Amino acid sequence: MINKKKLLFPYIIAEIGSNNNGSILKAKKLIKAAKSAGCDAVKFQSWNENLYNLNTLTNSELSNIKKLVMTPIKLKLLRNFAKKINIDFGTTVFDELQLKDALKINCDFIKIASMDCNNYPFLKKVLKIKKPVIISTGFTSPKELRKTIDISNKSKKKNIFFLHCVSIYPPKYEQLNINNIKYLKKITKKIVGFSDHSIGTYAAILATTAGAKIIEKHFTLNKKAIGADHKISADLVEMKKLVLECKNVSKTLGKFKREISKQEYKISLNMRRSVYAKKNITKNEIFTFNNLCIHRPGNGLGPEYLEKIVSKKAKINIQKGKKISLSMIVN
Repeated sequence: MINKKKLLFPYIIAEIGSNNNGSILKAKKLIKAAKSAGCDAVKFQSWNENLYNLNTLTNSELSNIKKLVMTPIKLKLLRNFAKKINIDFGTTVFDELQLKDALKINCDFIKIASMDCNNYPFLKKVLKIKKPVIISTGFTSPKELRKTIDISNKSKKKNIFFLHCVSIYPPKYEQLNINNIKYLKKITKKIVGFSDHSIGTYAAILATTAGAKIIEKHFTLNKKAIGADHKISADLVEMKKLVLECKNVSKTLGKFKREISKQEYKISLNMRRSVYAKKNITKNEIFTFNNLCIHRPGNGLGPEYLEKIVSKKAKINIQKGKKISLSMIVN
């Protein structure tokens, strides 16, 4: 379990994510390897096809997504295995059902992905749980970050942790801005860390010198394996080095400034979500949480608009699955 005593030195999370390619056997091997490397925790992702607007996916894409999904049953088996070998276990959740499932299997911590830092309704619900919550800040503008911090402060939850993150896969060294860790610590007044998507262990080691108390790094047993994250992941040799050297490294430099690059912004349009009609909505019908939903891609009204739209009237008939725009809303 994440605690301040443990965080006197970096708490290392091996992000397994989809690197097990949906295989329980591979996932167990990765958990065991992470333990042998000295990691404090492993983390998976609870996403499924409901993250997307299915109308935007081809049958092939949908099939590939379903192959990688970590079902609640799989997560339970892996959580029990992690407990057996004494390594912490967490997962990233993307909706309320996934949150409930993660709590049922008693995950040691819950993570909010970078793409959901502006998903304020969901964030508020997650912050009501007793378990530690880690919030990753990739894609997040200064304005969004301030709102997220305000929500976390209003929740009065103590065990919240923020991770500096650059959501480019992989980022260049000049894009990492490690000093953002100091900035994040200053404005959140919380324990902070670093979610590392760079190649190698250099950035994670430098992040530790900048005050990161949590280091999250993608983990694989084979960098050449088929899959989106393997090439940016640490293998067993690198992870052992990362764990060892993050305990005692020299200082690093970087910009003490929060910014989003044009490249990260372009990626966010696909990675984030927009407001869509959950069902057919008739003209003059009131928008509610029951007839609206949020799906990828994020090239429309973001989740931050959801609470503003609810209780307003539809200006026109809107078909199920249609992206909501301001022109459809009666002011």
